[in-house]
Amino acid sequence: MFNLLKSDMYRLVHGKMLWVATAVLAGCIVLCAAMMHWVSDPQFLCDAAKMSATVTVTEADELDVAADEAAREMAEATAEERERAMGAASGVGEEGGVADGGSAGFEALLEFEDPSKLSAADFEETSREMRTIDAPTFMFGDMLVSGGFLGALVAVVVALLIASDFSTKFVRNLPMDRRGRVAYYGGRLVLVAVVALYFLAVGCVLSLVAFLAAGFTFAALDGAAELLVFLGLSWLCLVAYGCMTAVLVWLTRSAGAGVAFALVVATGIAGTMAGSLLQNFGMAVPALAAVQPWLLSTCMNHDLALPAASLLLPAEGAAWAIPVGAQVAIVGAFWVAACTALALAVLRRRDV
Repeated sequence: MFNLLKSDMYRLVHGKMLWVATAVLAGCIVLCAAMMHWVSDPQFLCDAAKMSATVTVTEADELDVAADEAAREMAEATAEERERAMGAASGVGEEGGVADGGSAGFEALLEFEDPSKLSAADFEETSREMRTIDAPTFMFGDMLVSGGFLGALVAVVVALLIASDFSTKFVRNLPMDRRGRVAYYGGRLVLVAVVALYFLAVGCVLSLVAFLAAGFTFAALDGAAELLVFLGLSWLCLVAYGCMTAVLVWLTRSAGAGVAFALVVATGIAGTMAGSLLQNFGMAVPALAAVQPWLLSTCMNHDLALPAASLLLPAEGAAWAIPVGAQVAIVGAFWVAACTALALAVLRRRDV
């Protein structure tokens, strides 16, 4: 198994797939940091406020035109109609309706805060608040893990890597006795774990560098224990999605099936839909609602998106008073173990 794993690592490092995926990851992170820097720039905030005020002033002008037209119609009305209209307007005012007060109050507000006098300096404090992130793990979870991007990237790479064994006839050069099949499937699952660890490490380092270069700061730093717990659980969930992808490709011998799984399942789309159905049907059958927190997608998209300190808090709705991190660990370990058992106990009997 060890020699086969070294061969796989050599092919992966000297191939194009790993570096293309790394470039895609780096490009998305840099683009995200650049856009966040742009929308939090004081000048951008100033221009957006001026545009919003201009639109509001235009709406106020339209209200004034409508009021003038109504006044002209009132002047043309008969004395009796004017008396009835004035009586109705007085009644509405007593009940809480305001006709001219809102327009006059808005004009006073505009006079107090003239949009033309706004400058970028007025939004410096807002910009600093927008560029202050709670903690590094909150940034990693919100941008990389919970959005499904990293899970989908790992699943796509795994799908293409496993499928290449069949397209290049690589498996035909391997001894496929019982020991050889166990070595092949076991080595591939270890490779999945290495690929997940690589992309998680590269993603965290690149996002940290990109956001610091873009002028972002952190309100607080995570402790060593919290950081290790977050990274370990994130890696475990990524490995779970990667193993599921590998088993699917082994069953179907299709890279397309693995890529489709990455886009639909590893991104969390299917899990979100399943969670919504469980919540809805859980109103009638409470046991179904209790399943939703134990979905792998819930662990990725919800639990790991929270601050790292929350992973040590008791899980909501759990049958036992276990921390959120322990719940995530149980779910991730279950799927890794299930995929490993399926690969070694069932797939090894097939002619790869």
